[in-house]
Amino acid sequence: MNKEEPVKILSGFNQLSRESATCMSCHREKTPGIYDQWGHSKHFSANVGCYECHKADRSEKDAIMHKDFVISVIVSPKDCAQCHKSEVEEFDRSHHATAGDILGSLDNVLAEVVEGAPTLSGTSPITAMGCAACHGSIVRVNSDGSLDKSSWPNTGIGRINPDGSKGACTACHLRHNFSAAQAREPNACGRCHLGPDHPQKEIYEESAHGIAFRAHKDKMNLDSGKWIVGEDYTAAPTCATCHMSRTKDLPVTHDIGDRIAWNLRAPVSAKVDSKAIEKGKKVKPWL
Repeated sequence: MNKEEPVKILSGFNQLSRESATCMSCHREKTPGIYDQWGHSKHFSANVGCYECHKADRSEKDAIMHKDFVISVIVSPKDCAQCHKSEVEEFDRSHHATAGDILGSLDNVLAEVVEGAPTLSGTSPITAMGCAACHGSIVRVNSDGSLDKSSWPNTGIGRINPDGSKGACTACHLRHNFSAAQAREPNACGRCHLGPDHPQKEIYEESAHGIAFRAHKDKMNLDSGKWIVGEDYTAAPTCATCHMSRTKDLPVTHDIGDRIAWNLRAPVSAKVDSKAIEKGKKVKPWL
């Protein structure tokens, strides 16, 4: 039985669903930071509240009862796909979605074995705070329905969720603003794409592109709805400009590899289209 006291729905939330209005009536006092972020988001103006994203079915592994509602703390791409179907389909095809597959691989042995003993519920803290923070964890659910602290919280881009989906939209669209402008910032990508094994952030910052962005950020029009290079801004390209965002000739994409011509991760770089041609596929790289 749910022993929590019922929440009195406050006035001012009449445009929201009854469930989300109940959430807001409590959370604006209990978690004012989250409430304020949501209040400045496009979700707010679209009447998308807590429940629309956090609602769950009783059969889901991580479903819990909270204030008479069945919810999940984790909002997975499967949940986001209720409204953002095409974006999630594109993401599912991307390398980002499989970033969590590196965990337990030979590439990950440095963190798993060399840099620290497993002391956090059998997981190396280096792995949890280093590798998994960006690549994503396998989120485990305890027998009582709570989330295993060695695997959650986590916003890694390739997180493996209890509902079977892969990914975390909040890796780029930080909660609870879910701001497109923030996701377009080079620092959003640089959160993970930095360091000796993948120094893209440092390379960008030292390039003419990065210097131009810092010098003319006020001219980047990051809040634009369509944000087309050459129309909405001309000051500098960002990571998103080339890899994801809309251009005069290309639609926006959440498949980060759609426009990549070269694979630079392997010891010997290779053209992406040459491998595709070998498999009988046709690829038209942008770069």
